[in-house]
Amino acid sequence: MPAQRMEQVPFSGIREVFEMCDRLEAAGEDVIHLEIGRPDFDTPEPIKQAAVEALDDGAVHYTSNYGIAPLREAVAAKFRADNGLDYDPDGEVVVTAGVTEAVFAAVLAFAGPGDEVLVPDPAWTYHASVRIAGAEPVAYDLDPATGFQPDLDSLAAGVSDRTTLLIVNSPNNPTGGVLDAETAAAIRDFAVEHDLLVLSDEIYEKIIYEGTHHSLAALDGMYDRTITANGCSKAYSMTGWRLGYLGAPAHLIDSLLRIRQYTTLCAPTLSQHAAVRAVGSDLHEPMVEAFAARRERVLERLADVPGMDAPTPGGALYAFPTLPAGVDDGWPFVRSLLEDTGVALVPGSVFGAVGEGRVRIAYSNSIDRIDEAFDRLEAWLDDR
Repeated sequence: MPAQRMEQVPFSGIREVFEMCDRLEAAGEDVIHLEIGRPDFDTPEPIKQAAVEALDDGAVHYTSNYGIAPLREAVAAKFRADNGLDYDPDGEVVVTAGVTEAVFAAVLAFAGPGDEVLVPDPAWTYHASVRIAGAEPVAYDLDPATGFQPDLDSLAAGVSDRTTLLIVNSPNNPTGGVLDAETAAAIRDFAVEHDLLVLSDEIYEKIIYEGTHHSLAALDGMYDRTITANGCSKAYSMTGWRLGYLGAPAHLIDSLLRIRQYTTLCAPTLSQHAAVRAVGSDLHEPMVEAFAARRERVLERLADVPGMDAPTPGGALYAFPTLPAGVDDGWPFVRSLLEDTGVALVPGSVFGAVGEGRVRIAYSNSIDRIDEAFDRLEAWLDDR
């Protein structure tokens, strides 16, 4: 029998849509993928070449639990240059098998039965990690009226003497919202007042169009209480390489490392060598320019669909509009649209209660395919 805690861990709604796409494509249908948060570009050639050279050099064995030294040094240099964070590469940087592992390790290390964890709503699936750890996720709202900034009243209502960890994600998945300076400072004050550890998921940091990225750990009073998670998947189109990393003060690293020693042990060795070439480079810039153009086209096309209103996303690769006029329920809409037209979206309810009545559109496809998707959507709505 499954462990009882698994009854509270749902299957991923994103993956459910993805599996529906697989079945349709296997049957010969033309599916336009706007559901998956995966850059559609190839990994830049210099990064791939670094992996080839490492393979030729025999880099096929286990590495340190912390990761290879050249990559830890590159990550530490990136944190200093981009984020104003001074992490020692020998003891305050850990390379992980994607940011998913960094998040999971942080939650398992610092939350357990009887604890509560503040998680954003809407958000990626942090709540599942919290439940697997035996803790209780407590949602705080991101406000559409402010471009999906964290609602401070909601945060205040959710905290208790059982709260051990606060999770923040900026730029945000699924909204594309970017934490502004005023709200970042307010979150700092909140975390200090309630003596909370903070997990700052910054995986979309390099994909930002408007505003400035704020690393919470760099704010006064936050360095000693913050775990900063990042990686190569989104900025460098390396989702399949499974390469993430985290920085944290030494007193937090011990527990994080013990989780690693009994899970993945180390990130893939070839991926680590490839990431030395990626981290701190400008190889992401052409992709970000393409995402910016796609964002503009998505917003233009949304403006022509009655009811589909979305705050302008400041970062990441998502828009999070309301459902079309006359549509009340996200899941039936997404299923019917996919089955009838081959256009794949994700219902907003997958990401939390605030996502009810919305859908996530990932502009991880070409402008031509985005236009084709909206042409199909508009024709389908006209025929309903």
